Amino acid sequence: MTNENVGDYLLVEATKYLLRTHDPDTVLVDIDVDPKNESVRTGMRRLNFRAAAIMKVFERPILSLLRSPRLAYAYHSLYWKTKLGWYFKERIKDLDAVVFTGGGFIKYKTQGLNYIDELILETARERGIPVMMNAVGVEGYSETDIRCQRLKRALNFDNVRVITTRDDIDTLNDHYVSGSRTITERVGDPVFWLNEMGIVDEGARSRAERGGIGINLINPQNFSVYGGSISPDEVVNFYRSLIAELQRRDADFFLFSNGMTVDQAFGESLVSTMNLRSDQLIPRPTTSAEFVNLVAGFDIILSARMHAGITAYAIDVPVVGLIWGEKLQFLTEITGLRDRYFTEDELDVTAIAGLLAGNDLPAPDAQRRAELRERTRTQLTRFVETVPRRTA
Repeated sequence: MTNENVGDYLLVEATKYLLRTHDPDTVLVDIDVDPKNESVRTGMRRLNFRAAAIMKVFERPILSLLRSPRLAYAYHSLYWKTKLGWYFKERIKDLDAVVFTGGGFIKYKTQGLNYIDELILETARERGIPVMMNAVGVEGYSETDIRCQRLKRALNFDNVRVITTRDDIDTLNDHYVSGSRTITERVGDPVFWLNEMGIVDEGARSRAERGGIGINLINPQNFSVYGGSISPDEVVNFYRSLIAELQRRDADFFLFSNGMTVDQAFGESLVSTMNLRSDQLIPRPTTSAEFVNLVAGFDIILSARMHAGITAYAIDVPVVGLIWGEKLQFLTEITGLRDRYFTEDELDVTAIAGLLAGNDLPAPDAQRRAELRERTRTQLTRFVETVPRRTA
């Protein structure tokens, strides 16, 4: 909730919307998995963050000497425990239940979320607090990677009652979850409920001063970070070629980001190097309402960040998209939108520009979306109903 990706804000807000719709009296406590706000870094706790920062500085030279996956795991585990172990204990100790609000939590290759998962699940287990992982992403599995195996161990704690996923249900069931005690199901992303959340300004859909095509920006390194073979320079060239093709077609287009500074900086470089009008780069959104209504104001978008496409899909804005990771591949399959999303091997600028400029894509399957939404809501409310109610 303190990073710059508005897609993460939407996940939190959508899950809270579903919980409050089920029971308006539910008291919800926010737990940021990697808090960056200064209020958390006060008093003696500044020492934790300072120690963690020192560990980060010396991480590479130390691990280059150790050269052991187990020692590397231990080092990273200690880093996260030093930084945030105390925070999770304080935030979780008096709760009745914990719900992960979605996002790519079941992964171990990037972002260190496996260590955070372990800290949260272990803290909840120590206090007998039931846990649901709601519509989380499942990104890969390894029998030999210690990070994956320790994550698997935590996911099978007896207090983990429900794990629903927005994507790879087979990997979840066949590899991560042992036995039949834990309830699992493939569901829709919580943000599919966006239309009911009261965020969309209907006037944004018909603003004559904008409309046009929205080109969603992404850090050019994202493809290679997630295992792709396309280089950052090739991603930059794709965007430049797409913009040139849209200009050739005399199409009205704007660049926009999901709020991340690195993505916005990429947009600024495109404006500068291609002599675009300054107003063709939309200011960086800082709230979910700004972002949602930004998307709502376009006639069609090219989605690069995952939740740009999910937002468009949820509020019936036509979307063409890019696939740079497995989670996007699964998204297109469960929503039936694979024919309008493109992998790094399918980046045909002429075809993509034609889809965007033509804007005659058939509407997505509304019944499929409704079924995915209902599965999300049903599993979430069923879990809440199993949590013992406190008496006054």
